[in-house]
Amino acid sequence: MIRFEHVWILWLLLLVPAWIAVLAFTYKRRRQAAARFVSEPLLERVARTISSGRARAKNVLWIIAWTLLVCGAAGPQVGTRLEEVKREGIDVVLAVDLSNSMMCQDLTPSRLENAKQEMLTFVNGLKGDRIGIVAFAGTAFIHCPLTTDYGAVKLLLRVLKPDLVQEQGTALADAIESARKAFNTPEVKSRVLVIITDGEDHEEQAVDVARKAAEEGIRVYTIGMGTPQGAPIPVKDKKGADAGFKRDKSGAVIVTRLNDILLEKIAEAGNGQYLRGTQSGQELAAIWNDISTMEKKEYGKKQFTSFENRFQYLVLPALLLLFGEFFLSERKGHFWISDIINRLKRFMPVRRTF
Repeated sequence: MIRFEHVWILWLLLLVPAWIAVLAFTYKRRRQAAARFVSEPLLERVARTISSGRARAKNVLWIIAWTLLVCGAAGPQVGTRLEEVKREGIDVVLAVDLSNSMMCQDLTPSRLENAKQEMLTFVNGLKGDRIGIVAFAGTAFIHCPLTTDYGAVKLLLRVLKPDLVQEQGTALADAIESARKAFNTPEVKSRVLVIITDGEDHEEQAVDVARKAAEEGIRVYTIGMGTPQGAPIPVKDKKGADAGFKRDKSGAVIVTRLNDILLEKIAEAGNGQYLRGTQSGQELAAIWNDISTMEKKEYGKKQFTSFENRFQYLVLPALLLLFGEFFLSERKGHFWISDIINRLKRFMPVRRTF
């Protein structure tokens, strides 16, 4: 397999056809100008010492050398060396609450933005572990299946926002069920589910579902985003500008509070641990320290091609062609050795006699 490290340099090859067109046009104009003063047969006798073939050969050498130099400068690389890298780790699913209450600002800039920054930092520290994302509010769905493509995971984390889930609410039981489906490799013993939410669930089924997940070998952790004192839910208008706070039917401002008790019960039923989210965002790091000693699964060996630079195979012939063109004479019957001597005389100092 061949690739170029600096592909944009190859655009310079477009100069080659332009160069050929200019040379052809110039050669034609020179022949037309000479024909005005002397006929074609007589021109061959007058310019018998000049070889048009050698002149064309010099131009061809220049064009070939230019093409090789451009391709060499683009950094040709050949994948001839294979390295084997072992992938092993644990499976982690992050279940993220996208309900409107996660937009409260008792954690700045908001509960959700604070959680997203913490998850991005967490993903940056992973090495070989598979990670997936479950998004939930009134319903839950797998936002990102288990993968080791951390770039894709971070991209999907950045786009998390409440309008991704049409039905609002906090369906923790559905989130755990979706996470169970996301763990698509039952033979992996080390499986961890981290639920990041404010815990405002009104169905009270999440504890039983977490217990079932623990029976399947899934360890369930919970991180509570918000404060027990709570905060009002911001409302945006159609243009995205602040439009006050969400109100109930009586017109009173709704205050959403962190449900510590429920999240503790879920973590206990799931053989995990509950941590309250803070401004420092170290909760996921603490969870990772707890699960890092778990048995890791080898996902197989993945082969990567290590590309090697091969520019020298193009640059060296180009330099040899330029060297040959320099000593190639356009005159017929001229030996290269004599032409070399004549050309070198141009660079020798002139002796002056007085």
